[in-house]
Amino acid sequence: MRTTVIIALLALLLGAGSASWIIARGKGGDTAIDASRDAVVKEMRSLGRLETSSFSIEKIIEAKTDEGGPWRDILFGDKLLLVAHGEVVAGYDLSGLSDADIEKAGDGLRVTLPAPEIFSVRIDNGKTRVYDRDQGLLARGDKDLETEARVAAERSIREAACAAGILGEAKTNAAKQIAALLGALGFPGSVVVSPDGSC
Repeated sequence: MRTTVIIALLALLLGAGSASWIIARGKGGDTAIDASRDAVVKEMRSLGRLETSSFSIEKIIEAKTDEGGPWRDILFGDKLLLVAHGEVVAGYDLSGLSDADIEKAGDGLRVTLPAPEIFSVRIDNGKTRVYDRDQGLLARGDKDLETEARVAAERSIREAACAAGILGEAKTNAAKQIAALLGALGFPGSVVVSPDGSC
C-alpha cells in the first residue's frame, strides 16, 4: 500500500514537472530577426505626382474559415477579428501635363489638370492588430487567414475613402494650392479645373 502511494506521488510530481516544462517551452524566447542581407532594387520610376488629400481610416474586419457546418466549425474552425488602420492618399499625376493644358486668362492662367486618382492605400502595421482569434478544438489554424483579412481591410479602406469623398477633397485642395502658388508667382486670379475622378 505504502509503495503504491509513493509511486502515485512520484508519477504526480513527474507529470506536474513535465507539464511545467512544456508550458515554459511553449512561451518561447525572444524573436530573432536578421535583415542584414542585401536588398535588390527591382524597379525605379520617375514620378510627377501632386498629393493633395490623405484620409486615415480604421476598419474592423472579421475573417473565418467555412468548415461546412456548426459542429465542424466548433472542431476545426478558425475565426479572427482584425482592427485595421490605414491611410489613403489621392492627388494628381502631372507627368502628362503639356503646354496646351496651360492658357493665359486675363492677368492669370487657366490650368487644366487630369482627373484626380488614388495613389496608394497603406495598412499601418504599427497600429493594425488582431483583436481576437478563436480556433476550433482540433484546428491547426489557417496560416493565411490574417493575410487574407489584411487584403480585405485594404480593399475596404479604399472603398470607405471613396465613399467619404477623397477624390472631391483632392480636387478642391489642388485648385486652392495651385491657384495660390500661381498668385504668388505673379498670376492673380488663376483658375484650376479638372474633371471629377472615379474610384
